[in-house]
Amino acid sequence: MKHRHWPEALASFLIVGLGQIIKGEGARGLKLMLTFYFFFPIAIYFSLLINGYLFLLTLGLSLVSGIILWAYNVWDAFNHEPIV
Repeated sequence: MKHRHWPEALASFLIVGLGQIIKGEGARGLKLMLTFYFFFPIAIYFSLLINGYLFLLTLGLSLVSGIILWAYNVWDAFNHEPIV
């Protein structure tokens, strides 16, 4: 029977990756955090330095990818069992 992890899902809702870290999946949570809080902003910044059109494209893709990553993060913290 699957257990639901409400506190972890709430933590992941507020801070990306925190629910996975609380469940004991620190590597997965750290990867999600680094992608969401560092990779997307750095990609947007460097695209702004290169070209304005590239910036708009990168910004749009990062926003869509960020929303998808955030939703996956909450779903993963809510549904998956921790690795023992």
